[in-house]
Amino acid sequence: MSIFKRLPLRRKLMSLLLLISSTVLALATAGFALHDWYDSKLQVTETLRSQADIISTNSIAALTFGDAESARITLESLDNVQNIILAVLYDADRQLFAKYSPYHIPIPELPVNSEGVIDNALYVIRPVTIDHDVIGYTLLLSDLSSLKARQVDQIGIAFIVFLLSLIVALLLSSVAQRIITQPISELASTARKITRTRNYQLRVRNRSKDEIGSLATDFNQMIGQIQARDNELEKARQLLEEKVKDRTAELLLLTQQLEHQAFHDSLTGLPNRATFDNNLSTAINYAEQRDEQLAIMFLDLDRFKDINDTLGHDMGDRLLVELSSRLSRCLRSSDTLARLGGDEFAVLAVNTSQDQAADIAAKLIRAIQNPIVIHEFNLQVTTSIGISIYPLDGSDATTLVKHADTAMYCSKAAGRNQFSFFARQMNIRSERRIFLAQKLRQAIDQQLFQVYYQPKWCIHRQQIVGVEALIRWFDPQEGAIPPDEFIPLAEDQGLIGVVDQWVIRQACQDILKVRQQFGDHIQLSVNFSPAHFIRRDLYKRIAEILTDTGFPGTALELEITETFMATENELLLEQLNEIRGLGVEISIDDFGIAYSSLSRLKRLPLNTLKIDRSFIRDIGSDHDDEVIVKTIIDMAHNLNLKVVAEGVETEEQLAFVRMYDCDQVQGYLFSPPVPLLQLIQLIEEQNSTLVM
Repeated sequence: MSIFKRLPLRRKLMSLLLLISSTVLALATAGFALHDWYDSKLQVTETLRSQADIISTNSIAALTFGDAESARITLESLDNVQNIILAVLYDADRQLFAKYSPYHIPIPELPVNSEGVIDNALYVIRPVTIDHDVIGYTLLLSDLSSLKARQVDQIGIAFIVFLLSLIVALLLSSVAQRIITQPISELASTARKITRTRNYQLRVRNRSKDEIGSLATDFNQMIGQIQARDNELEKARQLLEEKVKDRTAELLLLTQQLEHQAFHDSLTGLPNRATFDNNLSTAINYAEQRDEQLAIMFLDLDRFKDINDTLGHDMGDRLLVELSSRLSRCLRSSDTLARLGGDEFAVLAVNTSQDQAADIAAKLIRAIQNPIVIHEFNLQVTTSIGISIYPLDGSDATTLVKHADTAMYCSKAAGRNQFSFFARQMNIRSERRIFLAQKLRQAIDQQLFQVYYQPKWCIHRQQIVGVEALIRWFDPQEGAIPPDEFIPLAEDQGLIGVVDQWVIRQACQDILKVRQQFGDHIQLSVNFSPAHFIRRDLYKRIAEILTDTGFPGTALELEITETFMATENELLLEQLNEIRGLGVEISIDDFGIAYSSLSRLKRLPLNTLKIDRSFIRDIGSDHDDEVIVKTIIDMAHNLNLKVVAEGVETEEQLAFVRMYDCDQVQGYLFSPPVPLLQLIQLIEEQNSTLVM
């Protein structure tokens, strides 16, 4: 460093120019080399991604049906793809399913990350999914040796360019230092003469108009410039004070906004979980001092996920804003309404008894279920509410919120669109629900379900003319798990679509064989969850199943609950008409328990009404139910609809519905739901009886 200080200015300048030039050249060379390496690696990675996505898509069927040979053939299609040294297909349990390795590379364990490097080879992992469920993984490895060889060549070329550029920089630096240092040298020489001779009349010739040329002129004006600068500094100080004042006001406003955001939901403007928890803790202390009660309500919108998935999150956000406004108008100013996240809300009602809490919950349910029109969509949602009471159900905030949440799930299990107060036995149900949800996903993955069939008996022809497909779950540890326990759970977990599609596909395959053996007069009925009708591709999915199985659409009937069919929904009407275009018939299940207007029934493309078993059960003991059954049969026939009485268990019930010309019956009087083999045996016995 001391040597550098003793060097003349021109040498220093030239050295600095050379140093800067060589540094810039070196960085540029290194940058280009790194960019080339990164870009080449990125291209290889992108190729691997594309190939992995193609392989994942083409391997769905092989993984679904366990066809390892088809999977291997699919992987061998990568033979023409350059640098791929290994392709592996794993199943959902991350076990090897199929592989392709032209260089006999050992199979690695499935890495955790989706991309990276294994043993100097680039890899990419892509999940194989169907209906958002991961059924396997695709792993591709690419050799980097050719990429490294190319990088070595590029570095050699870059080094030659660097040397040539350095020579040019040396020449240009020599010229540049002369241009800059010569005027400075003349100025320094003149200054030394003035110091030595004290001749202040000497002047530096100003041969340029740059900074050096203006140096002599600026010296004489220095004192005036100092005074002018002082005035400018004073003005700058005053301006700075004004800006500091304005900035302080802005920061204060920003602080208030950030504080609001920290304790409120950004979408709805409602208090968030932190505010709710704080208000609840404060309310508990206040209620304890004054020996008061307070109510905690946990609200969850029913099937809100289906709206987000089908209509988009923007539509879901608009719906949440509108519902938040409705809920707020139902509460007192002393109550707290908070959005906890997603479609979950919480209400804190202070100084509230159990009866008052029930009134509030009923008011909230009514407010939610009123239709909402957004972008010409007529949306109707419901909510399930769980309620816990302080101090009956807990003495601290965590326990009260947990118990309200548990009660909410009980409301969902009981049929949704209602409220439930917490009870101690609900904790057992909650634990059971969590346990059963885990087993349900395993059952779907392992296909542990079975389809049972309950025959439909034609009163006029005295024979089986159709069957209703009913899902059954036989768990290896627990045995039979009732449908009314796991079907609502499947709907809450967003799995009902997978379950229903499996049922209809399996039932079409089974009953197609029955029709081929016993005749085309046997019709298949399948229950369909209302959650399907929020999706826009229901028609396409049913058409695909009919095409894949070869089952005729005219022999299929979809049963939909009256509660869902009774809602005014133009999208539902459009979808039903599309499905009817396939020849598929539409039936209203459990008819009589909701409120279906005649005008609504006339508009819908219906074929059949199924009288709810609750009316059939009391025939012979309840005159009102008998009048209802007769009225439903007459009304349906006037609308040119078939009538099916479900739950017929006695000869008296059969005689009654036969007397009023009911078309079909089903129930334990004829047969409970049975497996396929028993169904075939029943039809064979029936046919042998008819022949005799």
